[in-house]
Amino acid sequence: MIKFPAIVLAAALLVLASGRALAQSSPDESARLQAIGDLRQQALAGDVNAQLQLGVIYLTGDGVAKDDAQAIIWFRKAADQTNPVAERYMAEMYFKGRGVPADNMEAVKWLRMSAEQDDAQSEYNLAVMYSQGLGVTKNLKLAAEWMQKAADQNLAAALLGMGVLYENGQGVPLDPIIAAKWYQKAVDQDNAQAMNNLALLMATSKNTAVRDPEQAIVLATKAVAASSNPDYLDTLAAAYFANGQTDRAIDIEQKALAKAPDNEDYQKALQNYLGAAHGNH
Repeated sequence: MIKFPAIVLAAALLVLASGRALAQSSPDESARLQAIGDLRQQALAGDVNAQLQLGVIYLTGDGVAKDDAQAIIWFRKAADQTNPVAERYMAEMYFKGRGVPADNMEAVKWLRMSAEQDDAQSEYNLAVMYSQGLGVTKNLKLAAEWMQKAADQNLAAALLGMGVLYENGQGVPLDPIIAAKWYQKAVDQDNAQAMNNLALLMATSKNTAVRDPEQAIVLATKAVAASSNPDYLDTLAAAYFANGQTDRAIDIEQKALAKAPDNEDYQKALQNYLGAAHGNH
């Protein structure tokens, strides 16, 4: 069963045009400190964007010492003004236990507030929380509903997530054809995990409308080129095997095992390919 991708830390996805560039573009230390001081004055005056940017500065240590406690103070001020991005940061801080004790229920509370303002990343994160029962009772139907909302905003992770749900029949009907369509939407955004998932589906599905070993090889090759994840090599090996290229499958699976020698699934796959090769001789 393909697992959901992990919840992505909001800070890795958010680009604050003025906040981070503010400190980095200053020619010297005094000018940088002055810029941060000006931002602080704006934040103290209630400017929600300045509060959010100041939180990011403390979170990342951009021009100041990293300070999660200060970061969450400023995120909370912005969140108290119902800023959806700040609410998402609050959720992430509680989820990761940064500046506050880790608390999944509190994380869900803030995620919901943000998601209800149509923040796509929060909708996706809330879907993952429901799918895994983190801070809430596990509910795959609600997971699918929130994932759909994020996917409707074309968030690549959510497009991938919808594919996972349909491939596994979680909260939605089991349907490999619809799963493939969702994966393709994420592939169109160059999402490597979606390339891998779609390749594996095309290589292993019994549904003739989905099965396409040759295209699986193309997609898995792109995923391998984009990431060092040994799972992608394992998928590529499966695609070659499905296409009747057993020797190539053996070679690729051995490369996956070289990266993760203790992986039992890779070991079983290799033995399967070796057995098939032996049977053909």
